[in-house]
Amino acid sequence: MTMMKTRSTRLRHVPLTALSASLVLLAGCNPVGGGTGPTRLVINGPNGAADAATGDAFVCIRSGLTATLFFEDGSAADFTQRVTWASANPTNLRVSNFNTDPLPPPATAGFLPPGILTPGAATAGNETVRITATFSGLTDTIDMRVGAAPNFQLMQRNIGTGLNQALPVAPPSADPTITHAFRMGPSTTTDLTVLATLGGIPTRVDAAVIWSFDAAPAGASPTNDATAAINSDGVITTLAANTRPLIARATFTPCNQSVAAQVTVAPFVGLSLVPEYGGQRLIAPNTERYFVLADFGSGPEQDISPTTALASSNGAVGTFISALIGIPNLLSSVAAGGPFTVTVTLPTVTGQAEADRASIQQTVVADTLLSIALEPATISAVAGSGTVCPMRLVGTFASGARQDITRRATYASDNITVAVVSSQPQTAGLIGTGGIIPGTATITATVLNGSATAFTATAAYTSTAPVPGTEPALCPQTFEPLPIF
Repeated sequence: MTMMKTRSTRLRHVPLTALSASLVLLAGCNPVGGGTGPTRLVINGPNGAADAATGDAFVCIRSGLTATLFFEDGSAADFTQRVTWASANPTNLRVSNFNTDPLPPPATAGFLPPGILTPGAATAGNETVRITATFSGLTDTIDMRVGAAPNFQLMQRNIGTGLNQALPVAPPSADPTITHAFRMGPSTTTDLTVLATLGGIPTRVDAAVIWSFDAAPAGASPTNDATAAINSDGVITTLAANTRPLIARATFTPCNQSVAAQVTVAPFVGLSLVPEYGGQRLIAPNTERYFVLADFGSGPEQDISPTTALASSNGAVGTFISALIGIPNLLSSVAAGGPFTVTVTLPTVTGQAEADRASIQQTVVADTLLSIALEPATISAVAGSGTVCPMRLVGTFASGARQDITRRATYASDNITVAVVSSQPQTAGLIGTGGIIPGTATITATVLNGSATAFTATAAYTSTAPVPGTEPALCPQTFEPLPIF
């Protein structure tokens, strides 16, 4: 069974964001500072802002402060774990010291590291909670606003691209926390993630959740453990088919709120191979991903690409280089020729029969690159949000053909405090916010064409200030398909 669809229509992405307040504390390079005496202590905000006067926390979500101690010789060290932390209003916002706040379940022993904030209730109006850090007679403070619990959105993280995509919506049920429902094949994986808008910034909040499966009904067979496992990062690994759905749950322990998805492990009845560029022939030199989709009887549903291996019937024309590049099922065009056959064959899996093979035809053609262009030409995101904006580099060739050549280019930003851009093959063209200060940057793509010719294209990037209480406009996450040639 063969299905052809373009890169732009197959995946529906939302921004990939970094949790603004990490629970992981940075260790100081020099625990004693290297100076003859301390001179100044500063608190750094949950979003990483140095010497912050104010900050934001949100009910349900633990975040973290850090403390830096400066010395007479100008050196500095991370003293987060050595200062004494205090909250002026622990009812609204607690802050941990050594051995004061036990780790949340399922941990059975241990304590939160110092500097971890646990919100209890939202502050009213312009009220704040003052957090104080003290060490050797030196003191610094930060005034924290505590916002109400945000809405949480359960998403699926694409292992190949790092971007997030929507999950199918669950049918109505007696449990309103079960927001999504999806199926997985045996011996496959899915990476779940949770998003929330915090202070107008879309944010991944995975570091603040506990992942688990709901307990199986008494006497249920097979057990949860015999069907699938979920780890502390939200990655589900399936073992065997089971008609009884499992409930994968992300729980925010400070407020005991959660979001969940119904997961059914079922044998699939067919496979589809989806070329990244749809029905286009591949222009040499270029690369193209192939996505392997599992069909459970109502159309392709699960991307199982990371757990598959593809083969080319003519390696002299097109060969898979996944082991070299680290991108699942990446085909490299070697020379004009074809058509040749791309095939996926799955290993034998318990409970999985018949639907273990799919193939598709591809052709590589020669053409001359004339120009390149970045899409979109203008991009905007909220400063400090960690939002990832994808770009596509389109080449126009002598024959009139236009093809995605994003991985052929190298990329640069002229203002990395505003925007950073990747040239790595796995993440080529992805732009991230460079810092918390709004500004502008020019993104440049360069493609070498032989030994003497270089093509360049630019895009304008703007980071804007967040507006609390509003949903920010998202940078484009998908692209219109290019014409078939």
